[in-house]
Amino acid sequence: MATINKAWATIDYTGSGNGTAVFSAEPNTGEERTMQVSFVDSSRSVIVVRTLRQAGGGISETYTRLTYIECTGEQYIDLGYVVKEDDVIEVDYIRTSSTSADKALFGASDGTNGIWYSIYGANAYYRFGHNASDNASGAGNRYRVKLQKGNVDVDGLTEALSFTALPDVPLYLFARNSSNTSVTMYCHCKTRGFKITKQTGEVVMELHACKRDSDGAIGMIDLVSGQFYANEGSGEDFIAGGEARMGDGYEAIDYVTFSKDKLYDLGIVNSNQTIEVMFARSEKSTTPYLYGCVTSPHTASVTAYLSSGGAWRFGSSYKGLSTNNTFINRVIIANGTTNFNFTAGTFTKSTFTTPDTVVLGGYRAASGALTQNYQGKVYYIRITQDGNTIIDYYPCKRLSDGVEGFWDCVTNTFIEPI
Repeated sequence: MATINKAWATIDYTGSGNGTAVFSAEPNTGEERTMQVSFVDSSRSVIVVRTLRQAGGGISETYTRLTYIECTGEQYIDLGYVVKEDDVIEVDYIRTSSTSADKALFGASDGTNGIWYSIYGANAYYRFGHNASDNASGAGNRYRVKLQKGNVDVDGLTEALSFTALPDVPLYLFARNSSNTSVTMYCHCKTRGFKITKQTGEVVMELHACKRDSDGAIGMIDLVSGQFYANEGSGEDFIAGGEARMGDGYEAIDYVTFSKDKLYDLGIVNSNQTIEVMFARSEKSTTPYLYGCVTSPHTASVTAYLSSGGAWRFGSSYKGLSTNNTFINRVIIANGTTNFNFTAGTFTKSTFTTPDTVVLGGYRAASGALTQNYQGKVYYIRITQDGNTIIDYYPCKRLSDGVEGFWDCVTNTFIEPI
């Protein structure tokens, strides 16, 4: 049995998975008071928040995990939290606009000193308790940031930062809190998570993209406090990604790890479809396939060949993309077009349907033989056609045996290695 003391209540929890939680508290002689307690299932995809009200009954709320939420320059969240000197802020994101204006993933300022991470064009600007920002050219094209007193890490690009003092105003997510008087630097981005920890490792808040089931509101749920954060801007609601309704016995993970040891089936691909994938190689000395189905001759090949020049085939033609690095990369490829880390490209169109299924983690040869040769991580892969999502693979793990795979948010099934 585990016992947790929170404010004016004590929670005793017995069991694993489906168990019993007993709430107790001293008599309340004042006004009615409430407290939120969050319960997370084994998959970490469904979060149940129970509101304990004294005196009176309780109400419960459920939330569905999303693959991401997207803000369009009209939304923000007031986290109600003033950042401390020993805090570490981490967020993964995909920017969706690169205009020449600051767009803050998060931020707070008192008019003199500030803390924020913003994107301006392809560059990133950041500060942690200082009156001036440092910046890195091209860092706005990265996908993960870790900011703390004294330094910043943008997907492996690190820099020392000056420190004076932190602003005594709450941090905003997807915008900047300007001295508690205005909201500025609205962001255009997608994200699936945001986290603040202490340098000791203690988790202060851990936000995940989700939907509130009772009314369909889109926002972020804090797994620490159970608080749900909805849009506080005046614009439309956040845009929701796919619903990751994982069943019992599955746990969401950040990525699937490949060590030339597994393949996943992506199905038949045709020239009307679009593939989007985010990945990071663990080495850059070999020439593996991220995914592939090869034909001979190359009339209906679909491949992501990670040579130094990169041959991303889509039918009878291809686009050369250099992925000779261990950074996080994102590629969107369709018939005749690519978007590689926000840089657009073109190649010759063709009409085709692959003769067999495309596999992730290596390739299928023209003979049908399978080869596993990719080493690294895959954060997600999606295939769409005519506005419809064909597959939406979100990383997860089967708890019974520890097998890593993907949860297909379209069919709500676990995709294990073939």
